[in-house]
Amino acid sequence: MCAVWAALSVAWIAADKLIRDGDEEGHVGAAELFLGDLRHGDLLGFLERLWVGPMGEYPQAFAASVGSWWWLTGTSNPGDVSVRAICLMSLLLTALATGKIARRYVHPGQARSAELVAVSATLLIPLGNGLSRHFMPEGALMAAVAVTLLSAHRLTERPSMSRGLQLGVILGLGLLTKQTFPLLIAAPMIYIIGRPRRTLWIPLSLAALTAACLAGPWLLSNAANQLTYTTAAVEGHGTGGLLAHLLFYPESILRLGLGPPLFIAAVASAFTLIRARDRRPLMLAVVWLLGGLLILCFIPKKYPRLAAPLLPAAAVLVAAAWVRGARRQRTMLLGVSLAVPWVFWTSTQAELSHPRATAIDPGCPQVWLRPPSADDLGLAEVQKKLSTLPPGAVLVDKDQSIPCSLQTTHNWSSHLGPYLRRSGTDRDVHTDSASPHRFVLSLGAEGGEISLPGLQMTLSIHDTLQP
Repeated sequence: MCAVWAALSVAWIAADKLIRDGDEEGHVGAAELFLGDLRHGDLLGFLERLWVGPMGEYPQAFAASVGSWWWLTGTSNPGDVSVRAICLMSLLLTALATGKIARRYVHPGQARSAELVAVSATLLIPLGNGLSRHFMPEGALMAAVAVTLLSAHRLTERPSMSRGLQLGVILGLGLLTKQTFPLLIAAPMIYIIGRPRRTLWIPLSLAALTAACLAGPWLLSNAANQLTYTTAAVEGHGTGGLLAHLLFYPESILRLGLGPPLFIAAVASAFTLIRARDRRPLMLAVVWLLGGLLILCFIPKKYPRLAAPLLPAAAVLVAAAWVRGARRQRTMLLGVSLAVPWVFWTSTQAELSHPRATAIDPGCPQVWLRPPSADDLGLAEVQKKLSTLPPGAVLVDKDQSIPCSLQTTHNWSSHLGPYLRRSGTDRDVHTDSASPHRFVLSLGAEGGEISLPGLQMTLSIHDTLQP
């Protein structure tokens, strides 16, 4: 299952050339700074940027990991499969950790079956697949949450200093992945640890101290930015009422997160466990999924991707119900089997966005589940053409915004400069005609030598020093 999923995911990435979403491009830019540190052998600068550097609103564990992998691949273009495929590891790691969690909630003789079902169901989570194909920290956050909960299980099963240290490292990395991490793990961690027995106090204290040492420097040095970030999240930016806020994440999970097949399988599994009075996996799913949703529902600023780390809880439900007998297996098998064509359809045929998003977020809806696009809006052809021309700055005449129907991102010219630099054809790119330049890129001119079908226009390149 893992090998087939990986092969299909890599094939999707290889076929997709669409310019990156605005948020995604920001994370790539941050990763490029870490890449620069490593290329110049500045390990101290790398660590300083990770732990105390002012890098904007988000912690930088994800950007640092992408930058490190980017450096190891030795390639320059982040859109290359060898670089972009690192993001797939987040869902794979999430699935493996979720499988290990699921086996702890069934009879030992059924553990392997439950683990296989949980791994398969996690790999079929639509939103997880969408995020793991892009440079988005929420994909890494899925893995951070799942691995943290697995580590907490291991510590409670056999308390030791080494397992306490392991949990602390994972907690610290989770805190350095995104600010919502503690909100997502709070309820399930309390449930897993329960009332700590005496042998747990010292390992738990070590875990807390280790996490504080790892994440504390960044949190303290970026306290002002985090206050601004939190204030913006609390204020929100939509006009939706209470009902719209309460329905946002449940509807997101049904339509985008799990998709109807896995959603129905999870609900059926919950009823199966209720009838069987199997409380342990049911309670874990309740505190993991519903506990996190309850917290997210009361944060005015909402995006479907924020709920992604909660979705593996559904895989634990399905796995626990699967092992209860043949009749239940048929129901669960139907849901998991239908999830395969659903993920395939949303990855090759349809673009899914949240229908209520305008009530919560009036901006362009971000789309993570979509078919791959071979249209890079002419960037490769422009780079190839400019690489054959003499040195000189470039003016983009009549710069074009990218329509929401194509991508939620910045204007076309903002992608050209980074693309040229990463392709070895670095040139200054301007949109102000008063800036010094030699070459003019005219967008929208009929009969231009380069076609931009996504924007329904052409592009021509003119050398101002030539008649």
